[in-house]
Amino acid sequence: MSESPRKSPNDACPLSWPEQRRNLVLFASCTGMQYLAAPVLYVGITQASLCDRLGADARTSNLPGTLFFAMTAIPAIIAWWSPRVASLKRNLMLCYATSACMLGTLAVTLLLPLPNSVKLAMVILQGGVSGAVMPAAIALLWEAIGRGSDESRRGLALSLAFGAGPILAVLGSFAQTALLGGDLFGLKFSGVAYPWNFVVLFGAGAPVMVVAACLSRFLVVPPVEREPDREPISAVADLLIGVPLMFVSVALLHAASIQSNEQYRWAGYVAASGAAVALVYHFRSLLRQRVLLLATVVTILVYAGNMIPSNMNLYSPEVLGDTPEKYAGLQNMLRFGFKVVAGALLGWVLTRTNPRTGILATSTIFLLAQVWALLVTGPWYLVAFGIFGAGELIGVYSPNYICSASRTNDLRRNMAFATMLMVPAAPAGYLYGAIVDAVHARYLAADGKTLHLTEWGMTPVALGYRLSFLVCGLLILSGIVVAVTLLPKQPRPPE
Repeated sequence: MSESPRKSPNDACPLSWPEQRRNLVLFASCTGMQYLAAPVLYVGITQASLCDRLGADARTSNLPGTLFFAMTAIPAIIAWWSPRVASLKRNLMLCYATSACMLGTLAVTLLLPLPNSVKLAMVILQGGVSGAVMPAAIALLWEAIGRGSDESRRGLALSLAFGAGPILAVLGSFAQTALLGGDLFGLKFSGVAYPWNFVVLFGAGAPVMVVAACLSRFLVVPPVEREPDREPISAVADLLIGVPLMFVSVALLHAASIQSNEQYRWAGYVAASGAAVALVYHFRSLLRQRVLLLATVVTILVYAGNMIPSNMNLYSPEVLGDTPEKYAGLQNMLRFGFKVVAGALLGWVLTRTNPRTGILATSTIFLLAQVWALLVTGPWYLVAFGIFGAGELIGVYSPNYICSASRTNDLRRNMAFATMLMVPAAPAGYLYGAIVDAVHARYLAADGKTLHLTEWGMTPVALGYRLSFLVCGLLILSGIVVAVTLLPKQPRPPE
């Protein structure tokens, strides 16, 4: 690789080929570290298993995942607060370092003789911190490679990052199974005794993030002629109001469910409505464009599927006969293993079809995962996690559609908006947990109903989980219907 590849007319990076090659390798390496720590950074399955071990109900076990997606609005605020290109590497290192500190702190907390309520709070906090800093790190990585390499030279980096990356996630999930115990394709692992199993699992993620922070220091970012200035607060006031209101709404609704307080419940609804109004107003110019508005609706409906893996994991005792933590590693392994294959196939399909096909394909796979979880029991139930992992690629093909429908000058704003579409989907996780707890409580309070369900081979808890899968599937199906009937196959940027 001593000879510099020929540049295309569209390539305009001022860096030399060795500097660009360094950036491409570092991009793939940092992405690989994120995948290696995926069992704890992909908030949902592992955190739900730990919450269950700490005695939490389904609603509380879903809170780490809910807070993770709610916090994905924070990168937009970070971008406003620190817009300078010269600060890119520093901010990237801070994101990775913050994640490392949070994982290490949680590991130490689990080891200390503290009440379970404190440990639960730390698990939930780790979900929120990951939701804030990891999407920000991904966005900064993309900006670094966008500024520090020619477009025609990025294929190798993308192949390494998103082809080999999920393989590292499979290896991480294998280690998770060895720590937590379980059956992995005939191999039985006794696991490590609690709390050391979770201590080692979360603690091991900390040095991985430290490695990512150190690697990001060596990125080469070309300087710009004029650094962008921070916009006045008035330009983002609605964003600064909407994001805190969203967190307040989640807290109030959770408090209402614990204390059966209707005032808290209605206050939570009011806060959620205020957050929605503020965020919609902030992006009003984008939402006036019909295609982007329809793509937004489709994405939010389908992204509701991202919030179901906690319930899928918590359903393990009912459908597999053992604790959720025993299957967490295998479930993550299937999740990322299927993603490797699906990523290659869907990329090939996209080159021969259109952007809408990518949305429809991944949404349909997402829906199939819920149908499988709803109907299949026994060991074959685990395949639902593999199908789910393939469907998670909606997070690639929905932004791709929005990108295709955006003007060049609007790309940065529109792609930041696409990242934030996980935020309005976040309450779905709390809804799924509430369905399980509500069904369980109602049937325990009704004489004879529990016995009647048992005659069907279904406990009240199993019914609650299946209903949550049904609701999730209906939300995804709604998104598919909107996409088929209203979204154009080949979106065009407005004139």
